[in-house]
Amino acid sequence: MKLFNALFHSSLGKKYVMGMTGLALFGFVIGHMLGNLQIFLGPDKINAYGAFLKSMPKLLWAARISLLACVFLHITSAISLVRDNRRARPVAYQVRQARSTTFASRTMIWSGLIVLSFIIYHLFDFTISPDYKGVDSEGRHDIFAMVV
Repeated sequence: MKLFNALFHSSLGKKYVMGMTGLALFGFVIGHMLGNLQIFLGPDKINAYGAFLKSMPKLLWAARISLLACVFLHITSAISLVRDNRRARPVAYQVRQARSTTFASRTMIWSGLIVLSFIIYHLFDFTISPDYKGVDSEGRHDIFAMVV
């Protein structure tokens, strides 16, 4: 219970949760990209990769649930941190000085919303309701034709 309180009820814990979930999501993106780069090796490789993933439904669902948990924890930690920061100083400073923050940190909310929008689109386009139902010569889902 102490660990739970430390992680989810302290500012530092929430930042730790955001960092770890962000790192996990980044790792997924790299792995996903490496798998999808097989498209350049031809239809057989990418279709075999898709069939390989589909042959392990339990592992696939465990990964999906883990990713959803990471996204949920990342977003809720971010919202909680922003809310805590605004509660700590509800009145803006009178003199606005140049901040020593980066452009990336100042626009993080917008880049996060763009990434979330793309994820939703990507899931609908390729996973949830694919319009393309083609199969290759070996009867596997034809990912190559769907992408190209």
